[in-house]
Amino acid sequence: MFACGIGCAKLPNMKLLIIGLLLAATARAQFSAEDMLQPCVYTNAAGETFAYRLSVPQFPVAGKKYPVILFLHGSGECGTDNLKHIKVGLPVLMNTLLKRPKPEPVIVVAPQCQSSNWWVKGLAMREDYAAAREPTPSLAVALELVRHLVVEAQGDPDRLYITGLSLGGFGTWDAIQRDPSLFAAAIPVCGGGDLRRVQGIKRLPIWAFHGRDDKHVAVACSRRMVMALKKIGNRKVRYTEYEGADHNVWDRTYANPEVIEWLLRQTRVEKPWWKVW
Repeated sequence: MFACGIGCAKLPNMKLLIIGLLLAATARAQFSAEDMLQPCVYTNAAGETFAYRLSVPQFPVAGKKYPVILFLHGSGECGTDNLKHIKVGLPVLMNTLLKRPKPEPVIVVAPQCQSSNWWVKGLAMREDYAAAREPTPSLAVALELVRHLVVEAQGDPDRLYITGLSLGGFGTWDAIQRDPSLFAAAIPVCGGGDLRRVQGIKRLPIWAFHGRDDKHVAVACSRRMVMALKKIGNRKVRYTEYEGADHNVWDRTYANPEVIEWLLRQTRVEKPWWKVW
């Protein structure tokens, strides 16, 4: 179940949610990330609530499907205010999406996890890192949100994308390794993953980014994932390493129109027969 806006009651379906988002967006003459990404709350079947931000096309065409970008924030933006996580990285991404010569409407969803419930249970800092058997509750709900956007908000099941920075970069690797057939492409920024499970993402388009002088997340975290993918024959993996750059390379990455255009050109490679969408 979804709810949107401050003090707003829970809404019965996504149609009312989208109407509310459109009214809120069109009421503003200028658009910031905070304007475009409206505050929402998702309640799962167990009654647990999860704060997130959502941006939808202003004038959706009936029957048309739209690409979806799932954004995973870093550890510094964890919390419950449903605000901090749209202050870092995401404003640049939203600005680049808006400045495209012929901007195609895109659904952007940005959930917020808490410090006690990260996107991952541990950070893949070491080569022998082994991911937990099950995803964290935060990541599980984030992936559930994406599936709901496909079913109820005209999300295109063949154009679901994921990107994240720092902690969200680790979450991005974890998400695609857990469900390789869900996403069409991924952009992990200064993160890392489980080397034992690269075979599952052998065909997935991935563009990883890292600063060579990163003092928070060693550049080896990205390097070894990319090397492992290339070793098993993934010809769709790309890697950009910024010389002389420290941890914050996400602004440079999201400000690059080539990166965003590359992302939106990708379509899902594997379509499992057991998924109706």
